This record gives sequence, C-alpha cells and structure tokens, in this order.
Amino acid sequence: MSRQVSRNYYAFTPDDNTEKDVYLQAHGHNFDGRERHVVIHWVNGTLADNPVTQIVQLSGIRGKFVFDSLVAKLRNPATLESHTQYYLGSFTRAERQLLLRLANEIEFDKTSVINGCRVWMRELLLKMVKEKLISEETFEIIEEDVPLPKRMPEPDEAIEGAWCIRFISIAFNQPESPRLMKIITALKRSYRYNYTRTSQ
Repeated sequence: MSRQVSRNYYAFTPDDNTEKDVYLQAHGHNFDGRERHVVIHWVNGTLADNPVTQIVQLSGIRGKFVFDSLVAKLRNPATLESHTQYYLGSFTRAERQLLLRLANEIEFDKTSVINGCRVWMRELLLKMVKEKLISEETFEIIEEDVPLPKRMPEPDEAIEGAWCIRFISIAFNQPESPRLMKIITALKRSYRYNYTRTSQ
C-alpha cells in the first residue's frame, strides 16, 4: 500500500471540469511545536474504493524542498480523518487552475532549513485571498490554528545583513538602528532586482 500511496496517479485520474470541494489539510490534530505538514487537496476520482486526491504542497524535507504542480495520490479514507481538514470552498475548474498558477508563482529556497511548507502555504493562501478564492477570515483562522509562520531570512541572508549594517555604521559613524536596516534592505532589493533583469 505504501508504494501505491507514493505513486502519482494524475495521469490515471486527472482533474475534470466539475465543481469540487477544496480543503486544506494540516497533519494531525494539533501543532507539536516543531513540524506540521500542510497540503491543499480535492478529489479527482476513486480507485479500488479509495479516493484519489489532487494535492498542492511544498514537499520534501528541510534542505531538500520541491514543488510539483500536477500530483494526485491514492488516499486511505481513515487517514483523512486523522488529520485536521479546513474547508476552503467549492471551486470551479477555472478556480482550481488559478490556484495551481498561484502555487507555481511562489518562490522558495530548495535548500532552506527554516522556511518550509507552512511558510510556503501561508504565502499561497495570501495570494488566494487577493484573488478572492478564499476570504480573509478563512485565512486568519488557518494562519492562527495551524499555525502558519511568516517567512524568515535565510541564515546566509541574516549574516550578510548583520555584517552590512555593522560595516556601514562604522564607515559612516552612524548607530545601528531600524532605520539603517530599512535602508540596507532597500539597497539589497534594488541590487537583486537589477541583477535579475540584466541576467535574464
């Protein structure tokens, strides 16, 4: 059964044009203070009386994350009941396609050890709020209950930022302050934006 569960069944049970109930699943029934995997899913069909659900998630482990947009897994109905399910609404095919497009647009560091699936999911849900796929109230309930943390600077970025602030504060005889931090952040963003444009 484990091999069947890990197999991608999308080619056999793809999405269709019917309206479907969409859920966000959070592993277990409470947060243990460390990890809690989250996934958005809906049912594409059945196989041997078991539901085949299309899933939207950032998968993998810390340091080795991956996102695949078209994935359908064979699910045991009993396991669905062992996790917390948040109803997101009844989505049309066009709305589910939009959901997938939004998920594809979310940037993530494959090698991150601090920004995992819950951070990724939080950013996806915010995009869904903006596109009116879900309400702000639904987002706030899930954000607090799961919980869904905000993105944090990667270790290299934090070290780089600290050294940069220290260097400028010494060079210009200015005290380290939140205002200086904002200036450095703006400069770094501008550099990365220009670098990306010239390297494409």
